[in-house]
Amino acid sequence: MIDRGNQDWRLMSRPAVIFDAGAPRSAQFDDDYYSPADGLAESHYVYIEGGNIIERIEALRPGDILTVLELGIGTGLNLALLMNAWSLHAPAGARCHYIGVEKYPMSRSQLTEANARWATLAEINDIIVSRWPPPIPGCHRRQSMMAGFTADFWWGDAAEVLSDLASYHSRWIDVWFLDGFSPARNEAMWDEAVMNQLKPLSNPGAVVTTFTAASQVRRALEEAGFKVSKRAGFGRKRECMTAALTDGAGQHHGPLSTAWDKPENCPAPRTCLVIGAGLAGAHVARKLAESGCHVTLLEGKSLASGGSSQPQGVIYTRPSHKHGKLADFSLTAYCFSTDHHQQLFATEQLLNGFDGEMTGYIQLSDEAKLSRLVTAFDDTESPVRIVSAEEASSISGVELDRGGMHFPDSGWLNPAGVCKTLTEHPNITLIEGVGIVKPRSLAPRIWAVENEEGQTIAIGDTVVITTAWQAAENPALDFLPLQPIRGQTTQLESEGDLTNMKCTVCHDGYTPPARDGQHCIGATYGLNETTTEERAEDHQQNLAQLASNVPSLSASLPEPLDSGTENQRSVTGIAAVRCATSDYLPIAGSVPDEDAFNRTFDGLRHDRKRQIHAQQPNIEGLWVLTGLGSRGLTSAPILSETLVSMMFQRPPPLPRYLMQAVSPARFLRRNLIKGGS
Repeated sequence: MIDRGNQDWRLMSRPAVIFDAGAPRSAQFDDDYYSPADGLAESHYVYIEGGNIIERIEALRPGDILTVLELGIGTGLNLALLMNAWSLHAPAGARCHYIGVEKYPMSRSQLTEANARWATLAEINDIIVSRWPPPIPGCHRRQSMMAGFTADFWWGDAAEVLSDLASYHSRWIDVWFLDGFSPARNEAMWDEAVMNQLKPLSNPGAVVTTFTAASQVRRALEEAGFKVSKRAGFGRKRECMTAALTDGAGQHHGPLSTAWDKPENCPAPRTCLVIGAGLAGAHVARKLAESGCHVTLLEGKSLASGGSSQPQGVIYTRPSHKHGKLADFSLTAYCFSTDHHQQLFATEQLLNGFDGEMTGYIQLSDEAKLSRLVTAFDDTESPVRIVSAEEASSISGVELDRGGMHFPDSGWLNPAGVCKTLTEHPNITLIEGVGIVKPRSLAPRIWAVENEEGQTIAIGDTVVITTAWQAAENPALDFLPLQPIRGQTTQLESEGDLTNMKCTVCHDGYTPPARDGQHCIGATYGLNETTTEERAEDHQQNLAQLASNVPSLSASLPEPLDSGTENQRSVTGIAAVRCATSDYLPIAGSVPDEDAFNRTFDGLRHDRKRQIHAQQPNIEGLWVLTGLGSRGLTSAPILSETLVSMMFQRPPPLPRYLMQAVSPARFLRRNLIKGGS
C-alpha cells in the first residue's frame, strides 16, 4: 500500500523531453516515446491489435465493462487510440475503464507538442489535454472522457500503484498495455515487483501486450503465470510479445491482511433507497442512477434543505507543505470536484452565473504560510499559485492588503442548483416532505424506509444514509463521532466596490462575486448548535470579519445595527446546520456490524499492527455518507464516486490510505487500538 506518512509535499517531477523533428525522446532514459518513423501505426499495431481491443469492444453487452491498465502513459498516444476505437465501435450501454500509471507525467504543453502530428486524433487529444490532471501524486479519476469512457490517471511509481490496487484482492483488468521505456534503460518498470502484480489483478481471459521481446520480460511474465506468444515486430523491430493467463483467474499473493475497511458482504445494488437529498444524497443518487440502479431519494423537508440550503458556496481546499490524510484527501477531492463541475458547465447542465461561476478564488494568507508552499507547489499547472497582494487584487477585482493562494480552477456554486441538476435522471425518484425516517431490514437484501408512524415509504435492496448529524441517531451508526455545527450566512446587496469582485475571496470566511445582485458571505461557526433562527449578532460577526480582512470593502458594507445612522441597511441570511467528525475527515463506506467487527479485530487491542486475515463484517446493504462539514461542494463528488465504486466492486478512485481515512469503520478500529470496548 502507498503510505506517504508525514513526508514533505512534492508535486510529481516532469520528464525531460527532447523533441527531434517533432518526435519526443526522453533525456532521462535516452529512449523514444514512440517510433520516430510512424509512432501512430506502431502503437495501433502493438496495443490495439495486440490486445484485440476492437473485437473486445464489439463483444461487450449493455452493462459490461472493459478495463484496460497501461503502465507508462507517456504521451497518451495509446489512450487516444483506445478512445478512438471506443468512439467507433462501442455498443450502447457498455463502458470502458482505462487506468494509466505514470511516474513522470508530461505537462499539458509537452503533451500538446508530442501529439501535434496526429491529425486524425486531434479532437481526442484535445479532450485528453483538457482533462489532464495536475501533477499531484495519487489517483485522478476523469469520468465521461467520452460517452461510457472513464479514465483513472495514477501519478506514481508503477510497483507502488499496483501494490496499492492489489491490496484490495480484487480482479479488474482485462487488457494490460506494458509501454515503459526499454527494459535495458528503465529496469524498474519491468522488475519482479511489477510483474508479480499483473496476475492477481487480472480477470479470466486477460491478456498482456507490449512492444518489447526482451528475454527477461518474457521470463518474468511466464513466472507470473502468463503464456507468452511472440508476434512479428513493427517496422525495424523483429518481434514483440503478447501473453495470456494460463489458468484463468489470477491468484493473490499471500493472505488477506487486516482488511477492516473492505466489506465482507457486498452484493451490487439494483434498487437503492437514499435518505437525505442534500449535496451528499444528490451526488450518490446520480452515481447510482448512472450505474443502472433505480434510486428512490427521500428527503425530510425539500431538496437541498439543511446544510445545502445556502445560496452560494465555494469549492475549497487548504494545501499543506506536509503530506497527511486530511491534506491529501482535501486536495484530491478538490481536483476531482473542479473537473466534475467544469464538465457540468461545459455541457450546460449548470448555467453560468445562475448555478455558479468557475472563476477561481483567492485564499488570503500570511507570509510564513505562503513561503512554505512555494517550493511544494512549484509547477505551472499546480492547482494553487502563490500571489502577491498586487496580483491578488488584480485577480479578485478588489484591493487586498495581503497576498495569498490563487486557485484558478475553482469557483462558487449554488448548492440547490447543483442538487436539482444531479437529480434530473430517469432512474431517480425524489420524494420530499417525508419527515424523519429510518431504515429497517425486512429480510436479506430487502430494506424498507419507514416514517415516524411506522409506515413504509419505499422498499429496496440497499440503503444509503446521507443525513448529517442525525445519522448517528440510527442505532447502527451511534458509534460515529458526529458533531452538528451551526453556520449563518449574510446576504449583501452588491453595491460600491463589491460590484467589482471577479472571483471569491476567502479569509476567515468567504465572499463570492454576486449572484442575482447579492453576495452570500460568512459563515459563523457554532459547534454543537442546532438552532436555525437568524441572529443579528451573527450578521454583525460576518460583516466585521469581512471588513477586517478586506478593509477596502468596508465602505460598501451596511452600518452596524447599533450605529444609529439613517442609511443603515437591513441584512438577511440563512442559518443551517452542518455536520463534521472528530478528525475533520468525512465518512463514506459500508456500515460495519459493530459487535462482529470488535470480535473479528479484537487482536488490535494488544497490537495495532497485528495482521488479522479477515474483511470487515458489515451490515449487508447498509451504507453511509456524512460528515462533510462545510466542504460539501468539494468532497461530495469524490465521496459518492468512492462509495459507488465500493458498492459495485470497481477500481477505487483513491489510494487505499485515503479510502481507509474516510471509512466509517476507522472509528471502531481506533477504539480497539485504544483499548475501548
